Amino acid sequence: MRIAGTRMGAWLDGCVRRHPLFCAALVTVLCVLAARLHPAWGVLAAAACGALGWAVGTRQRTSAWLACGLIAVAVFVLRDAARIPLESVAGSHAGLPARGKVLEDARGSERYWVAPVKLASGEPGGVKIWWEGDGELPVAGARVRARGGFKPLPEPRNPGEFDRADWLRRQGMAAVFRAMRDDTVVETPPLAEMGARIRQGFRGRVTAGLPADSRGAHVIRAVVIGEHPPDQPELIDAFRRSGALHVFCVSGLHVAMVGGIGWLVLGWLGVPRRRAVLVLVPLVFGYAWVTGNGPPAVRAAWMAAVFLGAFAFRRRPDLLNSLGAVLLILMWWNGHLLFQPGVQLSYGVVAAIAIGLAWTTKTFAWMAQPELYLPVKMMNRTQRAWLWLRRWTAGTMAVSLAAGIGSAPLTILHFGIVTPVAVLASLVLLPLVFVLLAAALFSAAVFPVSPAVSHGINRLNEGVAELCAVSAGGFASLPGGHHFIGHDQRARLMIYDLEYGAGAACFTDGNGAAAMIDCGSSGSLRYLVAPSLGRLAIAPDAVILSHPDGGHLGGGAEAWHLLPLRQAWLPVSYARSPSYREWLEQAPLDGIRVIHGKPGDKLPFPGEASLEVLHLPDPAQRHALADERVAVFRLHWRGWKILLTSDAGMGTELRMLDAGTDVSADVIVAGRNRTDVSLCDRFIDAVNPQAIVASNSPYPENERLPPTSVAYWRSRGIQVIDQGESGGVTLSIDENGALVIEGFLTEKPLVLTAR
Repeated sequence: MRIAGTRMGAWLDGCVRRHPLFCAALVTVLCVLAARLHPAWGVLAAAACGALGWAVGTRQRTSAWLACGLIAVAVFVLRDAARIPLESVAGSHAGLPARGKVLEDARGSERYWVAPVKLASGEPGGVKIWWEGDGELPVAGARVRARGGFKPLPEPRNPGEFDRADWLRRQGMAAVFRAMRDDTVVETPPLAEMGARIRQGFRGRVTAGLPADSRGAHVIRAVVIGEHPPDQPELIDAFRRSGALHVFCVSGLHVAMVGGIGWLVLGWLGVPRRRAVLVLVPLVFGYAWVTGNGPPAVRAAWMAAVFLGAFAFRRRPDLLNSLGAVLLILMWWNGHLLFQPGVQLSYGVVAAIAIGLAWTTKTFAWMAQPELYLPVKMMNRTQRAWLWLRRWTAGTMAVSLAAGIGSAPLTILHFGIVTPVAVLASLVLLPLVFVLLAAALFSAAVFPVSPAVSHGINRLNEGVAELCAVSAGGFASLPGGHHFIGHDQRARLMIYDLEYGAGAACFTDGNGAAAMIDCGSSGSLRYLVAPSLGRLAIAPDAVILSHPDGGHLGGGAEAWHLLPLRQAWLPVSYARSPSYREWLEQAPLDGIRVIHGKPGDKLPFPGEASLEVLHLPDPAQRHALADERVAVFRLHWRGWKILLTSDAGMGTELRMLDAGTDVSADVIVAGRNRTDVSLCDRFIDAVNPQAIVASNSPYPENERLPPTSVAYWRSRGIQVIDQGESGGVTLSIDENGALVIEGFLTEKPLVLTAR
């Protein structure tokens, strides 16, 4: 049925004529969404879009929309065809040689780094993988080779854990390649080495003369080059809760600002508009490259190039068409990127601004009106400045409101937060970020001529950065400025499933109060536990450490830098572990209240729960192994008793029983002792549990849970939750008072009733 000629048909035809590239891009997006369900659905969607084009337009439009959709679907399917074979057999290859080209600068240190690599030889040649290696950090364009093993993409195993598998898959990664220790060889071509020197030089210049770890330097590097500080969670959280996280990392906003700075400078120099475009396009692409070619920056650079190209060809620029052109190319290049939150937010916000700006401008039009009966030409300098300020404020608020409305559904969907305060925060932060970015670029340009002048500019810029951080924190703390949506508000105990026998748990009352029991290893805290708690909107202010083992201490000082901790309970007053000594010596200096454990301690927990210390290590055994110096706790929670034995072995268990300690509990949460048996018969008899939550790490071998132990416990009528199968475990109490035990990877929860 043709609707051309009707009022709706005329309106649709007008939209397509004004924004043909944007409409074609929408067609490809619809087809990719359908192809994700099944390739056949993608083809049907392309046919339907072609039919719609015929209904509202011409045969040419039908052919164009059909071709756009089919190309996007074909690319989507072909990329899967290249990736899936290796993904399906990952884990079965060990000791294989691999070599390839590094696509982005590696992240990490010489002890451990990661980078995307395109394989150049071997059975899966040409496929992209995530390379884990050590030694020299490769840069973009370098060649790497090593022997190692392919592993499956890491699927999430814990609540709130970032889905790395999905993220890597959407970038075309087929598997993770873990190189053998000290086996990675890096060869850096001259051009790649020169590019790395330029990028590192730019990074150093924008903060030259400043303390490397100062908050101002962190903010400058985050804003200018997109480098998030790894140990400043409160700083990042302030920008997130104020709705200004997009100013804290290189995004389309920064590319637009760089273009605006270049436009102002070229205009001041008297460069004509058409010639200015020839300078601005390389400028925005150069900025995107020097900041690491982050996807948001590259997308924005292409969008700016299309938008500015209209001036060069004497055409009227159209934001929706510029957006559509870049989105169309993206869908033809790799439709999987559509499912990344960053991509959705980038294009969604720009589309919201382009479509909604006219409406939001009317909302603030009253603010931009000149004084009645006073023509602008008759205003004095102060009156004109006041009018300019009001118009700038109205324009900024209109753009912020349109962007906020457009991004709200996506931020709720992906991050569970909505930030009404963002409209006000933008009024303060956007000008500050513009000044900060301009000063940093000027400093980098001046540095080769006069390092002293560059240092002076950076010191002034540090003040601007501090003002950004203070402003973000102030807006984040405003009542009603942000709201978490859809977060689990139950009181619960979360037991993380971590690699290599590391341990961490968190108890929260669901209303913001929370405490940690162990922090995991340094790596698991940084990359899993702390980000998980952030996504779940849980901010623990206290930690109880079970024993001085590196897999439970969070890396020492790193723990209170990554978590908002204010106090820590420690089981022993001496240990050889450097991380534990940081808890003893450095934590008090950094404002952490340290409590040394005493026999009989009963620690108040959120939600009217309490943690009873059943066993403390013998202080005389100062040089015993960490697993022999374990504190054992019992959580009392609404009539339920949960015994947390951590890595205690049979020796600790028997000492508790010989001392006459009451260890009865409904549930045991147990780790693995590397040199001793855990959960011996006599101990199990004394506890008499209904269920056991047992850690089970495949590596190293002594962290594995023996299947014979599981079978034996079950033969005694005890429910066993094997974390090798369940992943992270959450314990909660339902409205009937039953204890509910849920495994992250299991479908059906275990429900225990009081005995």
